[in-house]
Amino acid sequence: MGRGGRPSARARGGRGGNRLCRSERSSALGEFRGYDKRSHFTALGGDPRLKSRFNAVRHLVISYHTCPLDRPGRDLAGGMNVLLKSFLAHTTWPTDLVTRGFGEYERHDVKPGVAIHRLPCGASRPWTRELAWDRLPAFRESFERWLNGRLFDVASAHYWMSGTLLRDLRIPSGIMFHTLQVQKGKPVGELERRRRDMEKELVARFPAAFLHWHDLRYAESLLGCVKGSVVRAGHGWEVVSAFREEREPLVFGWAARRDAVKNFDQARELLTTLRMKSSKVRMLVAGMEEENEEGITFLGQLETEEMAQFYAEIDQLWNLSHYETFGLGVLEALTQGATVGLLPGSDWGRRLRRLGIDSSPGRGWSQRDRRTALLLSRAYHWSRALPSWERWLSRLATARR
Repeated sequence: MGRGGRPSARARGGRGGNRLCRSERSSALGEFRGYDKRSHFTALGGDPRLKSRFNAVRHLVISYHTCPLDRPGRDLAGGMNVLLKSFLAHTTWPTDLVTRGFGEYERHDVKPGVAIHRLPCGASRPWTRELAWDRLPAFRESFERWLNGRLFDVASAHYWMSGTLLRDLRIPSGIMFHTLQVQKGKPVGELERRRRDMEKELVARFPAAFLHWHDLRYAESLLGCVKGSVVRAGHGWEVVSAFREEREPLVFGWAARRDAVKNFDQARELLTTLRMKSSKVRMLVAGMEEENEEGITFLGQLETEEMAQFYAEIDQLWNLSHYETFGLGVLEALTQGATVGLLPGSDWGRRLRRLGIDSSPGRGWSQRDRRTALLLSRAYHWSRALPSWERWLSRLATARR
């Protein structure tokens, strides 16, 4: 116990308090026996650029509504999945991620000390946000059974439904917002209104992390007092060193699931306009399975590893979402030498404009623009991004509760 009778920082999860009998304690510690913080990084065989500057902690990640192993475009999977999958591959700390499963319990080992646990909750396809909300109580029960007797130093939740699971934990916790309902505009339907209200409650109760300063300032302006930090989104891509030919883009890319707020219809209209000038203009679409149209080829759901070829085949990636904040696909495209076409008011549009780059859709980039974009993309490699995550988590783990 800590001061004043509070649970210690190394709190134990699950209901029924912190007391475990000797046999239960031995069972819980079994999988962690031999764990040594000083040698853990070596055991993981990590990139020496990623060696942590912070004391390692056992990290619990909750990503209920989507699983990092899912292909983007399926079962609500998108940029958040890609980011978490990459984070798990590069973290130097022992980490367990829990998510919903579509059957019995499954465990997937990412690497030694890092695992994904799919918990049964009666989930079925097609997996929608409405169904995810409906199955959340069942997931909570599975989660509490799984958590009983396991030891963690800190927990982080991703997305608001995952955040609701933090309320009963006796673990220092925080929530990472990849986007907020208030950024998407007026709620449509009961579930979005519930999400808006729940996010306001979670922000008031738990330390929050955002992927850009603009997101934090936006949350502060709309939600009042926010205990927020900014962490850097990371990527594990090898940034290309050769510049592509300077020319007007002819092959455009789109990487997003079918969702009205992504504005694919606007992209289709823009493509039609450009094809009036040249019939060579075309678009490749990743993440959507539909019948091909004139000038548009739908590639379906691609694995993360297949995206490198996708970016190599396009000249420019479009992201026309009005609410999208960070947009991981934009960063990935830049690492591979492709240009991007964005709305002027988007986070990436502002970021590039400050660097002197006009990212209007359909515009060609100079070699100077490309060089600047490649330098920017290197700043988001996990070797530079991971310390910001660890700093935030370390503060959570050591904060007095």
